[in-house]
Amino acid sequence: MMQVALILVRGLSLAILPGLFGLALFAKIRRWPLMAVTAFAISVSAIGFVLLAVAMTGGDPGALSGELLAMLLRDTAPGLAFVMRILLLAALLVTLLARPMVPRCAVALFAAAATATLAWNGHGAMDPGALGWVHLGADIVHMLAAGAWIGALVVFAGLVLRRAPDREEATRALAGFAGAGSVIVAAILATGLVNAARLIGVDGIARLPDTLYGRLMIVKLLLFGAMLGLASANRFVLTPGLLASGDRGLRHLRISLSLELAAAVLIVGLVGWAGTAEPPVSAG
Repeated sequence: MMQVALILVRGLSLAILPGLFGLALFAKIRRWPLMAVTAFAISVSAIGFVLLAVAMTGGDPGALSGELLAMLLRDTAPGLAFVMRILLLAALLVTLLARPMVPRCAVALFAAAATATLAWNGHGAMDPGALGWVHLGADIVHMLAAGAWIGALVVFAGLVLRRAPDREEATRALAGFAGAGSVIVAAILATGLVNAARLIGVDGIARLPDTLYGRLMIVKLLLFGAMLGLASANRFVLTPGLLASGDRGLRHLRISLSLELAAAVLIVGLVGWAGTAEPPVSAG
């Protein structure tokens, strides 16, 4: 049960913070929903920290103590990252309470910084020295790029799934994302290779099917390939034909974007699960 809770909290954190960053990049978010999401992110982070502390006691909540919590906050990388994340999210929440209008760039910066702190909760924090910073940097860029993609998908889904969508607006938005989308995919691929080199290695490729981490990564790669295929269809086939193909073209685009967003959600869940599993490099 503890493991399931940890996976759920990790998945929620990886969905909320990078997703908030992505949404802020591509759309204006109303003040009160943004405050609700920020407050929820604070709650999820706090629950995640408590679960981490319980896990360190061997799964015994009764063994928790103020001394242990203080030690985790003061002397561990995940604890310090948690403090920074809470401070950033609290600062965003106070800013939203104090100002009716907060620039999108400010929301994106707060969300990006909070997302960056999640890297210290994952495998990216396992390497020492300069190599560790490279791995952490790759993790951070990977999360931000994934969040940008998810945020864009949410915006596009909102444009085409409404009852009477503005097809010209949707076409402009989807076509305008082409350049940014290419950069996002390139960033995900490049940082994914860095992470794979550190966590799997050449020798670990053959062992992927034999480990939980490896099986999760295989499914993730298959889903990522499906997302790339759907994104390519959207860019080169469905978007150019949206204005000319009538209701049929709109229906196909709706299905494609929904499937792409569903695949993204599944990937986030898999990554949250993989963060609790041992990678082949460690297992070997």
